[in-house]
Amino acid sequence: MSITILGETREGSGSIRKQGKRLVFEEQYSYIVQTTDKTTTRLAVLSTPGIPRVGLTLSAGGFAICQSVTANRDAVNPVIWHVTANFASDVQEDTSGANESQSGDPTVWQPIAELSFETFTEVVAEDQSGTAIANSAGQPFGSGISLTRTLVRYDFEQFEPVSTSIDTIAGRNETVNSGTFQGKAAKTLKLTVRSASLGYYYGYKVWRIAYSMVYKPDDWQLKVLDVGNCYLSGGTLQPYLDDQGNRIVGGLNGSGGQVTAGNPPDILTFDKFEAISFSFLRV
Repeated sequence: MSITILGETREGSGSIRKQGKRLVFEEQYSYIVQTTDKTTTRLAVLSTPGIPRVGLTLSAGGFAICQSVTANRDAVNPVIWHVTANFASDVQEDTSGANESQSGDPTVWQPIAELSFETFTEVVAEDQSGTAIANSAGQPFGSGISLTRTLVRYDFEQFEPVSTSIDTIAGRNETVNSGTFQGKAAKTLKLTVRSASLGYYYGYKVWRIAYSMVYKPDDWQLKVLDVGNCYLSGGTLQPYLDDQGNRIVGGLNGSGGQVTAGNPPDILTFDKFEAISFSFLRV
C-alpha cells in the first residue's frame, strides 16, 4: 500500500480575529491524498509524509502553528481523501503570568510572580538576638531547638529559547543566588524548577519553565554550633577534658581552639545548595 499527496498544497482560507487584547491569525490548507487501497485508515492518511503535524508544523508564513488536521474520504472515489490542516498563531493558553498586552517573541517577556507562603522547619543555632543556644557554661544542649517559620515564595513561569539545554534547566533546580538579586542578599533565595515543557507558544518554539523562589532572610546555609570532643593545640588534636579528666564535648572558637569556659561556641556555616547567577531570570 502506498499513500501520496496529489498536486500542490491549496490554501483554503485565512482570517484574523481578536482574542482578549491579541490578534490571532488563522488559516487553512487543503490536500488531496491518493491511496492504493480502499481500506486505508484515516490515521494512515493523516500520517502521510508532507501532511502537517499537529503542534509541530508552522504555516508557510511562519506565523501560525498547526492545531488540527482532518481527513474525509471522497464521496465518489474511495481511494481519494480530502485533508484539511488548520493553523492559528495562538496555539496554547498563556498561564505564565506574562502581561496580556505583550506581543512578539515571548522569550523577552517579563513574567509576573505570584506571591504565596510556605512553612519551613529548621534547627536553630542562635536565638533572635544572635546569642548562641548553649547552657550557661557554654556547652551546647543535647538536641537543637526546632523553629517553624513561614517563608515568602514567588511562583512564576518564564518562556526561554529552544536553545536552552535540558542539562542547563536541570542544573538550575535547588540552587541559590550567588549575588544580590532583586534586592535580596546572596544565598537568601532558593530556586526550584517545578516543570519545563517545549512547544510552540504564540507561533514561537520555546521552553515554558515554571519556577519557584523562596526567600529566607538569614540565607539558606546550614548553621551548626562549633563543638567537639577534641580541640587543636599547636596544630595537634587534643582531647577535650573536664577538670576531673573526663572527656567531654566542648565549645570551639571557629579555628579549632578551645573557648573560655562559660562562653558560647562559634557558629559554623556550610553551603547546602549550589550558588549560581540568577541573571537568566526576568522576574
